[in-house]
Amino acid sequence: MKKDITTSEDVSKLVHLFYDQVMDDEVIGHFFTSVAQVNWEQHLPHMIQFWESILLGKATFNGFPMRVHLMLNKKEALLPHHFNRWLDRWNTILDTHFEGTNTQEAKKRARIMRDLILFKIDQQKNHDHEEE
Repeated sequence: MKKDITTSEDVSKLVHLFYDQVMDDEVIGHFFTSVAQVNWEQHLPHMIQFWESILLGKATFNGFPMRVHLMLNKKEALLPHHFNRWLDRWNTILDTHFEGTNTQEAKKRARIMRDLILFKIDQQKNHDHEEE
């Protein structure tokens, strides 16, 4: 039987399972490995803190995910299908390993993040065109 995401260990499992799958993904993996050149030893604990803050209410995360994505978009365009793939992978990991209120919240928050980041990228693109 699957359980809900209720502990830091659950969040760690979610994050590790997700990034293990994403770093090799043929659609979005290169953003992590080539474009951003992610340092996994630093990134994974940071992402665990991020999701702990969202799902468990722990105030341990310190960072600016929107700024990171906007800077990454300047290196290589982040497009809706990239975020849809990210969300699909995220939801698949959740559905495979977890169930419950926090699991549903993790899906909802990821959709909100996708929509907000895409909105901000679109704003950035429009702003950049206005300056030309």
